[in-house]
Parts: sequence; C-alpha cells; structure tokens
Amino acid sequence: MEYDQFDTPASVYLVWRDVAGVVRGMVRLLPTNRPYMLETLWPDMMPNPIVLSGPNVWEITRFGVERNMSLSLRKQISAELILACIEFSVLNGIDTYLFLTAWGVLKRIVPGAGVEAHIHMRKTLPSGHDVASAVVPVSQDILDKARAKLNIHYAVLNNDSIEHQNAA
Repeated sequence: MEYDQFDTPASVYLVWRDVAGVVRGMVRLLPTNRPYMLETLWPDMMPNPIVLSGPNVWEITRFGVERNMSLSLRKQISAELILACIEFSVLNGIDTYLFLTAWGVLKRIVPGAGVEAHIHMRKTLPSGHDVASAVVPVSQDILDKARAKLNIHYAVLNNDSIEHQNAA
C-alpha cells in the first residue's frame, strides 16, 4: 500500500471487491482544480497543448489489479474499473481524464474497453517502470460504446460508491 501527498479527502477511490469484500483492484481519481500528480511531479509529461484544469478535468493514477488471480478475472476487473471511471465521469460532469499510469494500461486495457487514449508521452523511469501520460475524453456516448464492446450492460458503480463519492 502506498500513500502520497495526493491521497487527500478530495481524492476518489474506485475499488473492485470480491464476494468476500477483499479489494482486488482500484483506481485513484484526482480533481485538477487541486494539486495533482501529473502537473506537480511530472510536468514534462503534461499533454501538449496543455489541457486546462478545472472541475470537468480529472486525473487517473494508481490503476491496479491484483496479480494473483486468473487472467480472465484480471481482465474483468480492469474492464469494470474502466467502466466505473467513465460512469463516475458521467455522474459528475467530467469530460476529460488525464492519465498517468503504467504503459500496459494505456496500451491494452483502455483500448480493450473501446476507449481512445491520446498518448502524450511514454518513458521508462529509473526504477524500470514503463509509464505513460495520455488524455482520454469521456462521455455518455463513450460509456455506451465501452459497455457494448465489453458486453457489460450494467452499472458497475454501486449505490455505496455514489453516496460517498463527494466525501471531501
């Protein structure tokens, strides 16, 4: 478990839990009208032209799925987390996500959900991690297309998620 200066009451965490309630996947969403990771720590990876910050632009970081599960379950969790991000955007008037994540997420998972990521930059960190930044437009139309592509025709955010989304 990691914790950094961006884990604040303004952060939103979407988690995927198994039937026992154990977290198996998660993603962190950060509003860009407060300090966020890409702008603060990785300004060289900011999209060009710069995407303006504001209530309709959020950042996605910390996308992760537990590795000790079958490939098919990891794919399902990843797909549902992408759908959850888009559902959250529709519910909250977000039209753009800035991604800062592992290259594999932008190379396979996001496009696998039928969502277009406009890759800005990719680089290998001194730690050996391959990361990338991207701009991802979101809307109800994109949500509908992603649901059709993934053959998931139900809302993945539950009422508890929606009720607590604005805890900040």
